[in-house]
Amino acid sequence: MLILKHASLLLLLTWPLHAELLVTFQTSLGNVTAALQFQKTPQTVANFITLAQGTRDRVNGSNGGLTRIPYYSGEKFYRIVNDPTFKIAQTGSGTGTTSGGPGYSFRDEFDPTLTHVPYVLSMANSGVNTNGSQIYLTGNSPIPSLDNKHTVFGLITDAASRSVIDAILTAGNNGSTITGVSFSRTDAAAVAFDEQAQNLPVVSSPGGYLAVNSGVSATWHLNPAMTTGAIFRAFRSTTLATGSWSELTTARVHVGLPATLIAPAINSAFLDNATAPKAFYNLCVVQHPDSVTPSTLANRTVTIALINGSLAFAFDTSGIAGTVTYTPAVGSAFGGTFITISPSIFLPSPPTSDAHGLMFTADCVGFNIRYFWVKAGCDTATSTTISCRHSTQSFNSGWLPFASGSATITR
Repeated sequence: MLILKHASLLLLLTWPLHAELLVTFQTSLGNVTAALQFQKTPQTVANFITLAQGTRDRVNGSNGGLTRIPYYSGEKFYRIVNDPTFKIAQTGSGTGTTSGGPGYSFRDEFDPTLTHVPYVLSMANSGVNTNGSQIYLTGNSPIPSLDNKHTVFGLITDAASRSVIDAILTAGNNGSTITGVSFSRTDAAAVAFDEQAQNLPVVSSPGGYLAVNSGVSATWHLNPAMTTGAIFRAFRSTTLATGSWSELTTARVHVGLPATLIAPAINSAFLDNATAPKAFYNLCVVQHPDSVTPSTLANRTVTIALINGSLAFAFDTSGIAGTVTYTPAVGSAFGGTFITISPSIFLPSPPTSDAHGLMFTADCVGFNIRYFWVKAGCDTATSTTISCRHSTQSFNSGWLPFASGSATITR
């Protein structure tokens, strides 16, 4: 019996204490292994695996075509910050700069047990719910300022991997390269994790046909039609030469959450004026199955929470004008509960919307603080309200952080 007890103890000690799905980055300075937190951040881990292995379609940023070329291998750590209390090594843009990605976005996945302690793998982004392919490794200091802003999805615990991260940080911008990425799964739970079944965006070529009226319009007629959560993108070249492709930004169509419960259907997309002697197009549709972002702010009100109250941007039928109202919080030094003012607002251009968020700059004529830059990430929706998180800046000889927190958009 004593032998069996010791054998059982030995077996217990050799098994992983929890389900582990491991990634190993082979780099020019050595290997880094991280335990991917697939049970707490399933979409983030699934996105990372499928990009690294080339098992899902994504958009080729150089020409707009669909590709499954594996991501990350060959990428440099192009952005290094190696300050005493802020150490990150960023990669994964596909361009070697901080601009680039897979052609879609997905939501944040925050977990209270996953914070920016020393040596983690986390998502880089440009705001709420703007995750794509860019990632970073952190160094030997905690970075609490990144918590609940960037999704931590991997932990690096072994000393050898941490030493390699230190070397990557020391090497500086573009001083090291990822030469390969491999995965291993240590038990049944990790093996059972299905990265293809995590409700991630689906990239595809649109069905339909091209109609050209020379010198007037080139229009793609969609079949099937696009519905909520879909984004249509078009890239054009007139020569097919490498480097000649550019995105037709005016052709981009985002089908957002409707104001009513009736889902919209978009049947066509205008590409350009068809003035070139010849043109070639790469087209794609990205369907975001969990999108709740509106495509327009017409007749909607965006309300952002402040420390001392709230700001409500009430848009008219144009979607770029309306009124803004400040309502102080109860007991606020700025006034009583119902003291409000309503100057006009005007947007220099329509708001930019994506599958999981929107952004607008507002000129609030007659308001105490005149200019605001609002970024809102949309999380859930009911028949009357879209619940969001916001990050807002104000302008005073430059854009500065103003407020962040909860927000709502009326349906």
